[in-house]
Amino acid sequence: MKKLFILTLAVIALGTSAFAADNNKKLSFKGASHFTYAFNDVKEVSWTSEEDKFEKASFVRGGVQTDVFYTPQGELIGTSKTFAFDKLPKTALYTITTKYTYPTYQLQECIEFVNANGDVNYYLSMDKADEKLVLEINKYGNVSVFSKERK
Repeated sequence: MKKLFILTLAVIALGTSAFAADNNKKLSFKGASHFTYAFNDVKEVSWTSEEDKFEKASFVRGGVQTDVFYTPQGELIGTSKTFAFDKLPKTALYTITTKYTYPTYQLQECIEFVNANGDVNYYLSMDKADEKLVLEINKYGNVSVFSKERK
């Protein structure tokens, strides 16, 4: 169940667009006070809600696209941000560049996801002619297929 929940967040973070909202607007969900405290320097925020699953704030901070996820009860789930492919652990870079070679696989996006406990994982979305692949990389550089979807 936990993996399915994180998969949902990763997929949404890797390719959704959000609707615009004013950061100064009074937010109704319980995570708003945490967000305002932790990200008080952010000017333009887009908020989305996935029914009873999570609330997401999207913004650009320091030139980096960032998403913050909260439960409907206002608890922090985690934070994702775009991440440079070449900054992944070296063992992951070796595995990915030998097993998922270009041009067969084309990198679409690379994100870093930090959960509420501070655990870090990286997610890469890659396109192949007939499939979309999301790879999960842990802090030690171990690479696993997180999801695979036919186009």
